Amino acid sequence: MNKKIIITALLSLIAMTSIVARNFIKTATAPICFSKKDFADTIKIKVIDGAIIVPVEIEGQTRNLLFDTGSPLGVWHRQKEDWMRQITMDSLTFGDINKKRRNQIIYQFPTIKMGNLQIDNYPMIVEDAMSEFICNRFDGVVGFNLVGKGLSFKFDTKDSLLIVTDRKKFFAEEEKGQPTAKYRMKRAYCPLVYVESPIGWIETVFDTGALNTWFDLPQEDLDRWFQKSPMKRKILDELTIQTDTSINSRVGIYGLSTDTIVGRFLHFPTIRIDKLPVNDLYITTAHLTETCFIDY
Repeated sequence: MNKKIIITALLSLIAMTSIVARNFIKTATAPICFSKKDFADTIKIKVIDGAIIVPVEIEGQTRNLLFDTGSPLGVWHRQKEDWMRQITMDSLTFGDINKKRRNQIIYQFPTIKMGNLQIDNYPMIVEDAMSEFICNRFDGVVGFNLVGKGLSFKFDTKDSLLIVTDRKKFFAEEEKGQPTAKYRMKRAYCPLVYVESPIGWIETVFDTGALNTWFDLPQEDLDRWFQKSPMKRKILDELTIQTDTSINSRVGIYGLSTDTIVGRFLHFPTIRIDKLPVNDLYITTAHLTETCFIDY
Protein backbone atom coordinates (compact mmCIF):
# COMPACT_ATOMS: atom_id res chain seq x y z
CA MET A 1 0.00 0.00 0.00
CA ASN A 2 3.03 2.29 -0.28
CA LYS A 3 2.17 3.09 -3.89
CA LYS A 4 -0.41 5.77 -4.55
CA ILE A 5 -3.08 4.40 -6.88
CA ILE A 6 -5.44 6.85 -8.55
CA ILE A 7 -8.68 5.49 -9.96
CA THR A 8 -10.80 8.34 -11.20
CA ALA A 9 -14.47 7.43 -10.82
CA LEU A 10 -16.23 10.18 -12.71
CA LEU A 11 -20.01 10.49 -12.49
CA SER A 12 -21.81 13.37 -14.11
CA LEU A 13 -24.65 14.20 -16.42
CA ILE A 14 -22.58 16.02 -19.04
CA ALA A 15 -19.00 16.24 -20.23
CA MET A 16 -16.71 18.60 -22.06
CA THR A 17 -14.75 16.93 -24.84
CA SER A 18 -12.31 19.69 -25.77
CA ILE A 19 -10.37 22.60 -24.29
CA VAL A 20 -12.55 24.95 -26.35
CA ALA A 21 -15.68 23.56 -24.69
CA ARG A 22 -14.18 23.81 -21.21
CA ASN A 23 -13.18 27.43 -21.80
CA PHE A 24 -16.63 28.22 -23.13
CA ILE A 25 -18.22 26.78 -19.99
CA LYS A 26 -16.29 29.37 -18.01
CA THR A 27 -17.30 32.09 -20.45
CA ALA A 28 -20.96 31.04 -20.32
CA THR A 29 -20.89 31.02 -16.52
CA ALA A 30 -19.35 34.49 -16.20
CA PRO A 31 -22.61 36.48 -16.73
CA ILE A 32 -24.41 34.70 -13.86
CA CYS A 33 -25.49 37.29 -11.30
CA PHE A 34 -27.50 37.31 -8.07
CA SER A 35 -30.13 39.68 -6.72
CA LYS A 36 -28.67 39.68 -3.20
CA LYS A 37 -25.31 40.22 -1.52
CA ASP A 38 -24.25 39.29 2.01
CA PHE A 39 -27.29 37.05 2.46
CA ALA A 40 -28.31 33.66 3.87
CA ASP A 41 -31.52 31.88 2.98
CA THR A 42 -33.21 28.60 3.93
CA ILE A 43 -35.19 26.81 1.22
CA LYS A 44 -37.50 23.82 1.49
CA ILE A 45 -36.32 21.06 -0.83
CA LYS A 46 -37.35 17.53 -1.76
CA VAL A 47 -35.17 14.48 -1.19
CA ILE A 48 -36.37 11.67 -3.48
CA ASP A 49 -34.44 8.38 -3.45
CA GLY A 50 -31.29 10.27 -2.54
CA ALA A 51 -31.82 12.96 -5.18
CA ILE A 52 -31.73 16.56 -3.95
CA ILE A 53 -34.54 18.38 -5.77
CA VAL A 54 -34.73 22.17 -5.46
CA PRO A 55 -38.06 23.80 -6.39
CA VAL A 56 -37.47 27.05 -8.29
CA GLU A 57 -39.67 29.51 -10.13
CA ILE A 58 -39.07 30.11 -13.84
CA GLU A 59 -41.38 32.33 -15.86
CA GLY A 60 -44.03 32.15 -13.13
CA GLN A 61 -44.01 28.33 -12.97
CA THR A 62 -42.55 26.05 -10.32
CA ARG A 63 -39.87 23.79 -11.77
CA ASN A 64 -37.88 21.10 -10.00
CA LEU A 65 -34.12 21.06 -10.54
CA LEU A 66 -31.73 18.32 -9.47
CA PHE A 67 -28.77 19.81 -7.60
CA ASP A 68 -25.89 18.04 -9.32
CA THR A 69 -22.35 18.98 -8.25
CA GLY A 70 -21.03 16.62 -10.93
CA SER A 71 -22.41 18.82 -13.71
CA PRO A 72 -20.51 21.98 -14.73
CA LEU A 73 -23.61 23.76 -16.04
CA GLY A 74 -27.35 23.27 -16.33
CA VAL A 75 -29.23 20.64 -18.35
CA TRP A 76 -32.91 20.97 -19.31
CA HIS A 77 -34.60 17.58 -19.66
CA ARG A 78 -37.75 18.86 -21.34
CA GLN A 79 -38.49 20.30 -24.76
CA LYS A 80 -37.02 23.68 -25.65
CA GLU A 81 -39.27 26.52 -24.47
CA ASP A 82 -39.76 30.06 -25.76
CA TRP A 83 -38.21 31.73 -22.71
CA MET A 84 -34.81 30.16 -23.35
CA ARG A 85 -32.19 32.53 -24.77
CA GLN A 86 -29.56 31.16 -27.12
CA ILE A 87 -26.26 32.79 -26.14
CA THR A 88 -24.09 31.64 -29.06
CA MET A 89 -24.60 30.76 -32.69
CA ASP A 90 -21.88 28.13 -32.39
CA SER A 91 -22.42 24.61 -31.10
CA LEU A 92 -20.14 22.62 -28.80
CA THR A 93 -19.61 18.87 -28.71
CA PHE A 94 -20.62 17.07 -25.53
CA GLY A 95 -20.30 13.37 -24.70
CA ASP A 96 -21.99 11.06 -22.22
CA ILE A 97 -21.28 7.81 -20.39
CA ASN A 98 -22.02 5.73 -23.48
CA LYS A 99 -19.42 7.63 -25.56
CA LYS A 100 -22.18 9.14 -27.65
CA ARG A 101 -21.44 12.67 -28.79
CA ARG A 102 -23.69 15.41 -30.00
CA ASN A 103 -23.39 19.08 -30.86
CA GLN A 104 -25.27 21.30 -28.40
CA ILE A 105 -26.24 24.95 -28.26
CA ILE A 106 -25.77 26.78 -24.95
CA TYR A 107 -28.92 28.54 -23.71
CA GLN A 108 -29.67 30.65 -20.64
CA PHE A 109 -32.43 30.59 -18.08
CA PRO A 110 -33.59 34.23 -18.09
CA THR A 111 -34.36 34.22 -14.35
CA ILE A 112 -34.44 31.54 -11.68
CA LYS A 113 -36.00 32.31 -8.29
CA MET A 114 -34.50 30.00 -5.68
CA GLY A 115 -36.18 30.89 -2.40
CA ASN A 116 -35.65 34.64 -1.97
CA LEU A 117 -32.65 34.66 -4.31
CA GLN A 118 -32.98 35.60 -7.96
CA ILE A 119 -30.37 34.09 -10.30
CA ASP A 120 -29.98 35.59 -13.78
CA ASN A 121 -28.25 34.30 -16.93
CA TYR A 122 -27.79 30.70 -15.83
CA PRO A 123 -26.34 28.58 -18.73
CA MET A 124 -27.69 25.18 -19.78
CA ILE A 125 -28.01 22.74 -22.65
CA VAL A 126 -31.36 21.31 -23.74
CA GLU A 127 -31.66 17.53 -24.03
CA ASP A 128 -34.84 15.54 -23.43
CA ALA A 129 -33.46 12.03 -24.13
CA MET A 130 -33.34 11.25 -20.40
CA SER A 131 -36.87 12.41 -19.67
CA GLU A 132 -38.34 8.90 -19.87
CA PHE A 133 -35.81 7.59 -17.35
CA ILE A 134 -36.09 10.29 -14.66
CA CYS A 135 -39.79 9.50 -14.04
CA ASN A 136 -40.80 13.18 -13.83
CA ARG A 137 -38.84 13.63 -10.61
CA PHE A 138 -37.16 16.75 -11.96
CA ASP A 139 -37.23 19.03 -15.01
CA GLY A 140 -33.55 19.77 -15.27
CA VAL A 141 -30.23 20.10 -13.51
CA VAL A 142 -28.44 22.92 -11.74
CA GLY A 143 -24.70 22.35 -11.58
CA PHE A 144 -21.52 23.11 -9.69
CA ASN A 145 -20.99 26.47 -11.41
CA LEU A 146 -23.25 28.11 -8.80
CA VAL A 147 -20.68 27.06 -6.20
CA GLY A 148 -17.95 28.35 -8.50
CA LYS A 149 -19.68 31.74 -8.57
CA GLY A 150 -19.19 32.13 -4.83
CA LEU A 151 -22.27 30.55 -3.27
CA SER A 152 -22.05 28.03 -0.42
CA PHE A 153 -24.68 25.37 0.20
CA LYS A 154 -25.63 23.11 3.08
CA PHE A 155 -28.09 20.26 2.60
CA ASP A 156 -30.15 19.13 5.56
CA THR A 157 -31.57 15.91 4.14
CA LYS A 158 -33.20 14.98 7.45
CA ASP A 159 -35.48 18.02 7.49
CA SER A 160 -35.37 18.56 3.70
CA LEU A 161 -33.80 22.00 3.85
CA LEU A 162 -31.22 23.84 1.76
CA ILE A 163 -29.22 26.72 3.25
CA VAL A 164 -27.60 28.98 0.66
CA THR A 165 -25.30 31.92 1.38
CA ASP A 166 -22.60 34.08 -0.19
CA ARG A 167 -20.98 34.80 3.18
CA LYS A 168 -17.48 33.42 3.55
CA LYS A 169 -16.95 31.04 6.47
CA PHE A 170 -20.69 31.14 7.22
CA PHE A 171 -20.61 27.48 8.27
CA ALA A 172 -17.19 27.64 9.94
CA GLU A 173 -18.45 27.65 13.53
CA GLU A 174 -20.48 24.46 13.23
CA GLU A 175 -17.60 22.76 11.39
CA LYS A 176 -15.27 23.10 14.37
CA GLY A 177 -14.31 19.68 15.65
CA GLN A 178 -16.15 17.95 12.80
CA PRO A 179 -14.39 15.87 10.12
CA THR A 180 -14.34 17.60 6.76
CA ALA A 181 -13.39 16.68 3.21
CA LYS A 182 -11.70 19.21 0.96
CA TYR A 183 -12.01 19.05 -2.79
CA ARG A 184 -9.85 20.19 -5.67
CA MET A 185 -11.02 21.30 -9.09
CA LYS A 186 -10.25 19.38 -12.25
CA ARG A 187 -10.68 21.46 -15.36
CA ALA A 188 -13.90 23.49 -15.35
CA TYR A 189 -16.19 22.91 -12.37
CA CYS A 190 -15.30 19.28 -11.62
CA PRO A 191 -14.84 18.84 -7.80
CA LEU A 192 -12.64 15.88 -6.84
CA VAL A 193 -12.12 14.40 -3.38
CA TYR A 194 -9.49 11.89 -2.23
CA VAL A 195 -10.64 8.62 -0.71
CA GLU A 196 -8.21 6.45 1.26
CA SER A 197 -9.32 2.84 0.74
CA PRO A 198 -7.89 -0.65 1.37
CA ILE A 199 -6.84 -0.80 -2.31
CA GLY A 200 -5.13 2.60 -2.37
CA TRP A 201 -5.98 6.22 -2.88
CA ILE A 202 -9.00 6.83 -5.08
CA GLU A 203 -9.77 10.22 -6.56
CA THR A 204 -13.49 10.57 -7.18
CA VAL A 205 -15.93 13.28 -8.19
CA PHE A 206 -18.12 14.69 -5.44
CA ASP A 207 -21.38 14.22 -7.28
CA THR A 208 -24.75 14.84 -5.64
CA GLY A 209 -26.38 13.89 -8.94
CA ALA A 210 -25.16 10.27 -8.82
CA LEU A 211 -28.55 8.81 -8.01
CA ASN A 212 -28.78 5.55 -6.05
CA THR A 213 -24.99 5.53 -5.70
CA TRP A 214 -23.08 6.26 -2.51
CA PHE A 215 -19.64 5.23 -3.74
CA ASP A 216 -18.94 4.12 -7.29
CA LEU A 217 -15.95 1.95 -8.20
CA PRO A 218 -16.48 0.68 -11.76
CA GLN A 219 -15.26 -2.80 -12.63
CA GLU A 220 -13.85 -1.54 -15.93
CA ASP A 221 -11.55 0.85 -14.03
CA LEU A 222 -10.46 -1.97 -11.72
CA ASP A 223 -9.65 -4.17 -14.71
CA ARG A 224 -7.39 -1.48 -16.16
CA TRP A 225 -5.76 -1.06 -12.77
CA PHE A 226 -5.09 -4.82 -12.52
CA GLN A 227 -3.22 -4.73 -15.82
CA LYS A 228 -0.73 -2.28 -14.31
CA SER A 229 -0.69 -3.76 -10.80
CA PRO A 230 -1.42 -7.52 -10.93
CA MET A 231 -0.08 -7.98 -7.38
CA LYS A 232 -2.89 -5.77 -6.08
CA ARG A 233 -5.55 -8.20 -7.32
CA LYS A 234 -4.96 -10.37 -4.24
CA ILE A 235 -5.92 -7.46 -1.98
CA LEU A 236 -9.18 -6.97 -3.83
CA ASP A 237 -9.89 -10.71 -3.83
CA GLU A 238 -9.65 -10.67 -0.03
CA LEU A 239 -12.18 -7.83 0.10
CA THR A 240 -14.56 -9.53 -2.35
CA ILE A 241 -17.62 -11.18 -0.83
CA GLN A 242 -19.16 -12.32 -4.11
CA THR A 243 -18.68 -12.08 -7.87
CA ASP A 244 -21.55 -12.27 -10.28
CA THR A 245 -22.48 -11.56 -13.89
CA SER A 246 -24.73 -8.52 -14.06
CA ILE A 247 -26.57 -6.58 -16.71
CA ASN A 248 -25.22 -3.06 -16.33
CA SER A 249 -27.56 -0.35 -17.63
CA ARG A 250 -26.25 3.16 -18.08
CA VAL A 251 -28.46 6.12 -18.89
CA GLY A 252 -26.62 8.92 -20.63
CA ILE A 253 -27.96 12.27 -21.71
CA TYR A 254 -28.35 10.80 -25.19
CA GLY A 255 -30.06 7.53 -24.29
CA LEU A 256 -29.75 4.11 -22.67
CA SER A 257 -26.98 1.51 -23.06
CA THR A 258 -26.75 -1.96 -21.53
CA ASP A 259 -23.96 -4.52 -21.39
CA THR A 260 -23.04 -7.65 -19.48
CA ILE A 261 -20.25 -7.38 -16.95
CA VAL A 262 -18.77 -9.57 -14.21
CA GLY A 263 -18.87 -7.47 -11.09
CA ARG A 264 -17.75 -7.79 -7.49
CA PHE A 265 -19.54 -7.19 -4.22
CA LEU A 266 -16.96 -5.65 -1.89
CA HIS A 267 -16.65 -4.96 1.81
CA PHE A 268 -14.33 -2.14 2.83
CA PRO A 269 -13.91 -2.28 6.64
CA THR A 270 -13.04 1.40 6.59
CA ILE A 271 -12.37 4.24 4.18
CA ARG A 272 -11.54 7.87 4.74
CA ILE A 273 -12.81 10.72 2.59
CA ASP A 274 -10.10 13.23 3.38
CA LYS A 275 -10.68 13.53 7.17
CA LEU A 276 -14.13 11.93 7.18
CA PRO A 277 -14.05 8.23 8.23
CA VAL A 278 -16.65 5.74 6.96
CA ASN A 279 -16.81 2.19 8.36
CA ASP A 280 -18.23 -1.05 6.95
CA LEU A 281 -18.85 0.16 3.44
CA TYR A 282 -20.43 -2.38 1.06
CA ILE A 283 -20.29 -1.56 -2.64
CA THR A 284 -20.81 -3.26 -5.97
CA THR A 285 -18.59 -2.70 -8.98
CA ALA A 286 -21.42 -3.43 -11.42
CA HIS A 287 -24.80 -1.95 -10.63
CA LEU A 288 -27.75 -0.17 -12.17
CA THR A 289 -27.06 3.53 -12.35
CA GLU A 290 -28.91 6.55 -13.63
CA THR A 291 -25.86 8.76 -13.95
CA CYS A 292 -23.23 9.29 -16.60
CA PHE A 293 -19.47 9.32 -16.62
CA ILE A 294 -17.54 12.43 -17.54
CA ASP A 295 -15.88 11.78 -20.87
CA TYR A 296 -12.89 14.14 -20.76
